[in-house]
Amino acid sequence: MPVATTSTKTTLIRLLILLVLMGLAVTTAYQLYDQQQNQYQVQVIRSPNGWGYDILNHGKPFIHQPTIPGVPGMVAFSSQEQARRVGERVVEKIAQTEALPTLTNEELRQLGVKIP
Repeated sequence: MPVATTSTKTTLIRLLILLVLMGLAVTTAYQLYDQQQNQYQVQVIRSPNGWGYDILNHGKPFIHQPTIPGVPGMVAFSSQEQARRVGERVVEKIAQTEALPTLTNEELRQLGVKIP
């Protein structure tokens, strides 16, 4: 049975360290990518007059919107689907600009929201 030389042992240790570091780098990159993809979530909520939505940032409340944004008064969405579509559009806008978005009445209509 051959005996491993010091040079061979050193090479094996270096290779093992390299593999461990590469594994850590891949794991870290995946976690960062996954966090960016799932940073914001829409949660449809029941409001006193209908439906609204919350935007969560890493599971924590970020935006609470119980009414149709930009509409005077306490006018809620008439369906869960409307609230979800608008909430998802808000998340898209946040991802594009990384700022708090605004929605025009035209954008709301395009998303199927009937504005009184």
